[in-house]
Amino acid sequence: MTEDEQTLLMFKGLMASLNEQQQRHVDNCLNTIRQLMDDYPEGEALIALGYIGAEQQMKGNWGQGETVDR
Repeated sequence: MTEDEQTLLMFKGLMASLNEQQQRHVDNCLNTIRQLMDDYPEGEALIALGYIGAEQQMKGNWGQGETVDR
């Protein structure tokens, strides 16, 4: 198994540990993000997603439900 496959498997496990409502929320977010990536095929949505991830990592809020001040 590759490192990328392991990462995906870890996220699947995390999602499986959530309650049903949280799983639906994650599914909705995934669908929205995938649609944005389809709508912006030149990579703009992926850049924006990475930007948000970097903001959250800087604030130490990853997974805490908090956002960075914009």
